[in-house]
Amino acid sequence: NLISKMAAAITTTMLLIMGCVITTSVATSSHVISGDEFLTDFSPKIPTSTRSNGQLWTYPKPPAPPPTPMTGTYFAGVFTDYAVLQQARATSTQAAVFGIVVGGVTSATTVSVTVSEAGASNYTLTAAVMASGGGNGTWKALLKPHPQQGGDVTVSISCKQCSNTTANTIQHLTYGDIWVCSGQSNMELPMTHALTQNRTYKAVDTMNMYKNIRTFKRGDHVMTDDGEEVWILPPPPPPSGPKDQPVPTTYYGWQIPNSSTVQEFSAACWFFAQELTDIAADRNETAPIIGIVQSAWGGTQIESWIKNGTYPDNKPCLNASALPAAPKMHAGGIFNGMTAPFINYTIFGVLWYQGENNVGECRWTEVDGDVDQCGSVLNNSGYACQTVALVKSWRNQWSAVRDTTNAMFPFGIVSLAAGTSEGHSQAMANFRLAQTAGYGVLPGPVGSGMEYTFIAQGYDAGDPGNRAQAGGGPRAMADYPYQSYYDQPYPGRVGYSEAGMQTYTMQYMGGLHPRAKQTIGRRLALAALAVAYNQTDVPYTGPVLKNCTVWPENKMCLPGMSTCGDFHGGITQRQITINFDEDLLGPDAVRVWPTMPDSSGIASVALYDCINGTCLESCGSNRTCAFDCAIAKIPRCSGWPATPIGPSNNGYNPTQYDANHFHFRTGKSLSPLEVQFNNTLWMPAPISFNAGFADGDPFHKNCKIDPKDPTKKPCTNWTKMDGWSSLMAVVPVALPVGCQDPCRPHQPGCVNCTHHLTITGVRYAWTESPCCGGNMDTSILPCPVGSCPVSTYNSTLPAVPFSARIVMNNETSTGIGHCQCAPPQKCD
Repeated sequence: NLISKMAAAITTTMLLIMGCVITTSVATSSHVISGDEFLTDFSPKIPTSTRSNGQLWTYPKPPAPPPTPMTGTYFAGVFTDYAVLQQARATSTQAAVFGIVVGGVTSATTVSVTVSEAGASNYTLTAAVMASGGGNGTWKALLKPHPQQGGDVTVSISCKQCSNTTANTIQHLTYGDIWVCSGQSNMELPMTHALTQNRTYKAVDTMNMYKNIRTFKRGDHVMTDDGEEVWILPPPPPPSGPKDQPVPTTYYGWQIPNSSTVQEFSAACWFFAQELTDIAADRNETAPIIGIVQSAWGGTQIESWIKNGTYPDNKPCLNASALPAAPKMHAGGIFNGMTAPFINYTIFGVLWYQGENNVGECRWTEVDGDVDQCGSVLNNSGYACQTVALVKSWRNQWSAVRDTTNAMFPFGIVSLAAGTSEGHSQAMANFRLAQTAGYGVLPGPVGSGMEYTFIAQGYDAGDPGNRAQAGGGPRAMADYPYQSYYDQPYPGRVGYSEAGMQTYTMQYMGGLHPRAKQTIGRRLALAALAVAYNQTDVPYTGPVLKNCTVWPENKMCLPGMSTCGDFHGGITQRQITINFDEDLLGPDAVRVWPTMPDSSGIASVALYDCINGTCLESCGSNRTCAFDCAIAKIPRCSGWPATPIGPSNNGYNPTQYDANHFHFRTGKSLSPLEVQFNNTLWMPAPISFNAGFADGDPFHKNCKIDPKDPTKKPCTNWTKMDGWSSLMAVVPVALPVGCQDPCRPHQPGCVNCTHHLTITGVRYAWTESPCCGGNMDTSILPCPVGSCPVSTYNSTLPAVPFSARIVMNNETSTGIGHCQCAPPQKCD
């Protein structure tokens, strides 16, 4: 049959697409593209011992189609009816089509490519065929630039000099933006495991929504050696399926969405396109036509996705300890089988969600503040180096042909979610930093190789609960407290029953695959609008650390005050003011939910319940000793988690967004802001307001004339208050010594016996699961998505994690301190 025979034929022809010469003609004009504009083989072969009996690793195996004549002219399998072609974002951008010819190929063979579109003039291109022996060859043509999205396009190919001259035609193609979604299992996770899946199914089935989105899924898992790259997929079999489900599955060709096809597709990738569509609707804009391509493989490592021989300056990355890395089996092999088929396809951008299987490669150190445990671009080590190598390598290969994919195409990354470290929690925060190549936030600076990249934070988007999920049927009612009101199925949906089947979303391997994928899709969409589509009014990142100040002891310095006041109460304290980047916030502002507000809005907490001061005094600089002085390994200091932010009326908050926030009963949680004392012990620090008011609202909303001073001009509603881009934390810097265990601040005998502490570091969200720490049992009480206390006000994007040293100008009570971040970050 065609598929099995073509697979064998393609083994000898798939490389040749990379070196073919193409002649295109429109009317009487022609343009010849030289062979050196196409990709060539980059690298030596991996030893054949790394292969499985010399065969491709393929799963699952598609069913064989009916017998078809072997000879003929074929499109590559990435081109089927309803395919999306890349519109010309730049004046000269050309979409590519390519394929193979089987039988009768000679040096003079050409393929005629005819393009017709309703309302436009037809044109024909002539593509030279590069012979590969045995009468077979490859062809590729670049279509005329098409600056507008849309259209109903038909493309026909034929070969008059070939053994089989029958034309092959694909129909109902259209122009839009192509995004390739790649990575491991959290990118591969289908919509069947997304909390809000049923809303989408109802929208596509009964409301005729999201028809601007088309999907293509690389259903097989394929890994090959160098020299056997799958540059061309075989054509898919014709649509077929059981009578009760006539729509073909997403393994085979491009699809118009319905619930049967969407449920098999990547949830993170789909929600990205869905959120772009929803945001356009909120802004009364035309829905963008988006082609999303899923090519992902669970359990894979980044090295498998980077083609051998394509590292910058041909220098492979060192390991996380800056030593030569041990050779990896199958390095580059997944690129050869999963990415190579799309390299000749003109695309707009890439979304990358991967890393869970690389966290364990980070080195472990006892030195707190050593943030490069997962590598650094400064010494080309670890995952930080691999991230840059992936971005550069893929950009170089996709753009090797002039006027196709942009050489700096946008590249979106998802940082790993809480609960997905694969048992390496201690390295998770450092790994998230490495996902940004060490810059903390993306895009990276000019010359970094990370320009036009963006990141969606995942640390506050772990799975909300660990509950019974058996079968997704009646037993899944355990999900009721935080799912039933958001995503109930509808009668008529395939598999729906009154008994409760498919009522709730099952987990897949527990919390390793968080179900709140719409949150990830929304954050990717906002970032893409700003970075990829240059919509400067769209916020694309949560608050990003700019600098910080540690004030003198017992001085309270509120935003907008010309002088600092004094703290009272007999407790020696220091205030830390953390300032976020105003330029990156743009029209938005910082929203702070105080972790433990008192009546005046100032947050305070008694750390004396958590630390034995007598013990700490004896530790000196011994970090292990200081840690053991904590009353509990996870100090249970007083504090409340942030109230989840509900839906609000703003242009960047689609109506579906509230589905990823859950009502829950208040439970205790540690603050994600931590302060380090004496270079040893990190302790949770209470976060207070940012703008001088207890509710943390950074905007004026109730401006009125002061009756006591009617001549004074009132404020203007919705203007920013002082402190709109900052937050405060107040921590004690003296502990009782010589008291009973546990110590109390006013316990007899402790009043004048204190151990003074020096603040040496500050960090935020620097653990695997920073938003719901402590002893919270998510099998009883869910951890809400988006529940960390610092975010942007309107777009509700979470603050970017950071870890910084505090440098003091002296160690006296009058000393002023400031943040200092590890390069290449800047925060001072």
